[in-house]
Amino acid sequence: MTVLISEWRSRQRVRGRDYSLSGKGSNMLQMAFLMLFAFVFQNGKELTYESAYAKADKENKPLLVLVGADWCAACKTMKSTTMDRMKESGELKDVVVTFLDKDNRPDIASKIMQGDSLPQLIVFSKSDDGWKRFSLSGMQSEGRVRELIRRAAGLGAETRLVR
Repeated sequence: MTVLISEWRSRQRVRGRDYSLSGKGSNMLQMAFLMLFAFVFQNGKELTYESAYAKADKENKPLLVLVGADWCAACKTMKSTTMDRMKESGELKDVVVTFLDKDNRPDIASKIMQGDSLPQLIVFSKSDDGWKRFSLSGMQSEGRVRELIRRAAGLGAETRLVR
């Protein structure tokens, strides 16, 4: 990050002319650049199934896997609406989330899916007896996803999540 900033600063000076902003504007511009950079690289990269599994195991969190395919309209819609909204609102902060393309990773998909319908939302929750599996098939609302996570976390249906 520091290298990028110093490189950016050095490029502000072209053929002896200083194109940098001065005063508060310069600091605000630098801060905006840093925030944008951090946001893009933090949120822009999705975890692979293997990385997500390792992270869930290490952090002792449930693993939420959305299994879909590029050709599946419901999968794309669920990922870009339901899941993204829940991520942005912080509702998925207590689970590790990954997306698995059934066609690109048939080896893993065949092991974790039940049936062939897409999308499939699967939550694995660690317990004393090993990993427990909870799942839903088809397009799901945020409420249904919340309920699935609640069941997997062992909170029960009666428990209400506070936002």
